[in-house]
Amino acid sequence: MQRIITNTLSFQPYLPRIAAGLAGLCALAIFLYGVFLLLAVMHTAARTSVEKQIGTTVAALGDLEATYLAQTKSLTPEYAAALGFTAPSAVSVVFTAAHTLGRSEAGALSLNTR
Repeated sequence: MQRIITNTLSFQPYLPRIAAGLAGLCALAIFLYGVFLLLAVMHTAARTSVEKQIGTTVAALGDLEATYLAQTKSLTPEYAAALGFTAPSAVSVVFTAAHTLGRSEAGALSLNTR
């Protein structure tokens, strides 16, 4: 029996190194599993926190919209005149077709100056 074990060890000189490598690989896998599990928990906690912040932001936005609507109801032409606003005397409007924008065709509006 002793001779079989001795012969087996003599044919497998790298067996201790292979066992140590596999043990190291298992330790690395367990460590990475722990790291990824911790990251998943941290991500879930951050997501819950952001959901709460979104809720408070939406509520604040609703309050601001209500304030805006209440203030726009109080705007009248008389109030604007009291603040110093005047009606424009002449308004010029420029029209163009959508397919001519950006082209250098005659009569078309263009930002291209070439």
